[in-house]
Amino acid sequence: MFDNVSFDRAMRLIKPGTGSQLICFHYAGGRAEYFIPWRDGISKDTAVYAVQLPGHGSRISEPLQTCIHQLADSLVGALNILPLRPTYFFGHSMGAALAFEVALRMQQQGRKICALFVSARLPPHKNSGNDYHRRDEQQLLNKITSLGGSAIDYQTMPELKALLMPIFRADFQAIETYQRRCQQQLDCPVFACAGERDTEVSPEEMAQWQWITKGKFELKVFDGGHFYLNDQSSALFDYINSHIDALWHHSRNQ
Repeated sequence: MFDNVSFDRAMRLIKPGTGSQLICFHYAGGRAEYFIPWRDGISKDTAVYAVQLPGHGSRISEPLQTCIHQLADSLVGALNILPLRPTYFFGHSMGAALAFEVALRMQQQGRKICALFVSARLPPHKNSGNDYHRRDEQQLLNKITSLGGSAIDYQTMPELKALLMPIFRADFQAIETYQRRCQQQLDCPVFACAGERDTEVSPEEMAQWQWITKGKFELKVFDGGHFYLNDQSSALFDYINSHIDALWHHSRNQ
């Protein structure tokens, strides 16, 4: 069970808010700080938190974890400390799988989220079959570069590469070995966000997230690739805000 100190390590407050709360889960090799620009895009009444995984960002001194299920188990305790407000999850790439697993565990404990936004990730019942976490450093680095999302030239920054490669390898192991264990569906709506030119997961594959919920499902396709959200942030913010606002008003009128 997380104590308050552990909560502060696991969750970063991106911006405060008095209404709903949006919890963001980062991609493989990412960190909570990726979501700092979201404080200017998400509705002013919505609080935004970002998950900080062990071995990432401000938790760089902690051991890396290589199992999605273990990560999900550890995060549930931290999230249960959050205020009892309407809660929404957003997960990009690896973060989508982790957000789903955390949402499922919270539902099993009687604390359901209001909606899950999943982005650029195969649904839980499918696996890419990739094994880049077992490849040599150059092959893994080529894969990371092909995904986009960063303009860093790791070859010219050996110290940074030495720092980040173990993080990438651990995260790739976590997502490439991830298998869904529980066939239970979520009760909440699921909104799938896809990049039209994403070579990792197609919009058609993103549509298969519909099978993990008994609630409403919607697929939204954005212009761009795997990291469409970097260039299409305004459109993504509008999409998230509109659904949070609609669900908020719907719940108030019930």
